[in-house]
Amino acid sequence: MNTKNRTIKKIGKIFEIDERKFYPIIQISTIENDRSFSELLSPVAFLIVEPEKKYILPLIEEEIDNDEIIKLVFPDKIFE
Repeated sequence: MNTKNRTIKKIGKIFEIDERKFYPIIQISTIENDRSFSELLSPVAFLIVEPEKKYILPLIEEEIDNDEIIKLVFPDKIFE
């Protein structure tokens, strides 16, 4: 039986509260074989953007790659 496993991160629906923008980061894990297919969606973090700063609020206990999340939301920008 041929089994494929894949895990990717995507941005969920962005929402705003006052001057803050919230970018929910979702991890999608897929397991697929010849006879079945399943996906698990898990919230990972929020990237929160305020007028003067940006920060990440993790939703899991595991280590989060901050650069990966920032590049996911802002692929063309360079932050220092």
